[in-house]
Amino acid sequence: MWRRRETPEEARQRRLCRLMLGLPPETVYHHVREGVATVVGLCVLLVALIAWRLGQLPQLAPALVGGALLAVLTPTVLTVRRRYRHVAAGVLVLAVMLGLLAAAVHRYGYPTTTFASVVGPTPSAIADAFTPR
Repeated sequence: MWRRRETPEEARQRRLCRLMLGLPPETVYHHVREGVATVVGLCVLLVALIAWRLGQLPQLAPALVGGALLAVLTPTVLTVRRRYRHVAAGVLVLAVMLGLLAAAVHRYGYPTTTFASVVGPTPSAIADAFTPR
């Protein structure tokens, strides 16, 4: 973290030494983030299109939005000072979770109905409990 940055002359000397030793050139990682973002974006688009064609987009939309928000906000957390990074990550994850809860409440109605549908037993389990054996 506190390592001294390499000067352009030192970098040139290091690359020249690798060339003279016959080693392969160093991997440059500054394009990896853009490539990963492109691949993930295309995968999300593919999943959204498949869900849309199958008519399941409303069920999948909260997960897609939550994942997109986490992916967008992760670089924000990494720019925060190391000492407070866990606090920023916790706040952002809490905000995304509350957003997903708000989406579920908006879809299913009152919060008690939402919690009952998520945590409670299924209607078939309740019906089976009262049937005579």
